[in-house]
Amino acid sequence: MKTFYPIIALLAFSFVSAQDPSEVLIIEKGTWNLTGNVALGFDNSENSFNQQENGSENSSHSFSLAPSFGYAIKNNVVIGAAVQYTHQKGESATTGFNPNSSSTSTNQFVGISPYIRGYKGIGKQLSLYLQGEASYARSWSTSQQNGGTETNDRNGNNLFIGIRPGITYFLHKNLAIESTFGSLGYRYGEGKSVQSYSKGNNFSLELSPSNLFFGLAYYF
Repeated sequence: MKTFYPIIALLAFSFVSAQDPSEVLIIEKGTWNLTGNVALGFDNSENSFNQQENGSENSSHSFSLAPSFGYAIKNNVVIGAAVQYTHQKGESATTGFNPNSSSTSTNQFVGISPYIRGYKGIGKQLSLYLQGEASYARSWSTSQQNGGTETNDRNGNNLFIGIRPGITYFLHKNLAIESTFGSLGYRYGEGKSVQSYSKGNNFSLELSPSNLFFGLAYYF
């Protein structure tokens, strides 16, 4: 992943240097686009302690759906909004301990993100873009310990204001593949349950794989 961004920058520079301005991709004023992002995640792990006499088993799965729509208010400038729903569930159990213990957790997120995006064509089919957005997400989570004998419910609010760079590549006239990579901006979050309350904020640059998203977009 560390080499991914320099490669993108090098390719972009090469395209820009080689292109005839008359052949550059333009998202024309009045164009609409619809984008769909769907993600599935699965994870399983085992840990052992004290020479494998004790340990833990963990598993989780997640599903995320994030459609969006946009409209070009002028050439290469699009305004729009995205909505997102994510569901995550995890299970954990200890083995070898006396008594054994187990826990389950369920997390849900619903969010909306209005945005404005500026495109820079670097070929007939390829364009870089920079997206400014302000997103809000509401979260709910439930965790249960030892077969449900101990339950903790928690909800929270999350806000992000910042920018995301991305790439759009047209497979043909209307259908394109889009990807965002990383983000720079301000984040605020708070969460509360019967037992606790927490909040925090930061301004950060994130380039981790968790901030890499792909989707299909239809322009018309």
